[in-house]
Amino acid sequence: MNEMEENSGFENAETPKEDMGGGGFAASLGDIFLEPNKVFKRIDAGLQWWKAFIVIAVLQVIIGWLNLPIQSQVLSLNERGMSEEQLSKALEQMGKFGLIGLILAPIAVIVIYLICAWIVNVGVNILSARSNYKKVLSLISFTGLITMVEQVISVIIVRARGIETIESAAGGRVSLSLSPLFPDLGGFGAALLESLSVFSIWYHIVLTLGIAAIFRIEIKKSAVPVVILWIISIIFLYLGKLFGGA
Repeated sequence: MNEMEENSGFENAETPKEDMGGGGFAASLGDIFLEPNKVFKRIDAGLQWWKAFIVIAVLQVIIGWLNLPIQSQVLSLNERGMSEEQLSKALEQMGKFGLIGLILAPIAVIVIYLICAWIVNVGVNILSARSNYKKVLSLISFTGLITMVEQVISVIIVRARGIETIESAAGGRVSLSLSPLFPDLGGFGAALLESLSVFSIWYHIVLTLGIAAIFRIEIKKSAVPVVILWIISIIFLYLGKLFGGA
């Protein structure tokens, strides 16, 4: 057994069939939150990524549908100072193309997952001879369920408050990150704090542990591609705030 395998604490042999953590896809939906190591074993044994993605795609459509009236309310506040004609046209377009957005949302998610899996697999390929793109994609998909919970909670809170109570763009969303503690902070610092939500930290920790478990890599090394993903997410959050205000 080489030094890497000794430090990681995992056996070099393939996971025995009798030690797959039991259960299957349905059990993995809960285990990824409670006992992620069981999901790691199932992924190593061949648990398919598309099953988790279907769940995420459905949740994305539901969240998008619940968000449509929130977005309409925020737009109607006209914080951008549009003319009445421009505002009326923008609201009309939102009504027309809102459903198209619901259809495109899952497509955007799978593109993001494919890119994230590629980035992580490049790192895994450098660190381990066991690299496997499909397994990385499965890991990305199942850990993605953790971040979906944050989106569900956020939209439920806003809807529970009442759409009519929204008086600003900030009131149309709920942040579970550190950013509300520093409301006056802007720029890259604000994006950094926005990336540090409870569920985001949870996601990155589970992803790191999953890479270490599935591909027999030291945890401190498996964190490298995850940190790269985190930095990329901060950049996109910054660009979103810079150009879209969201």
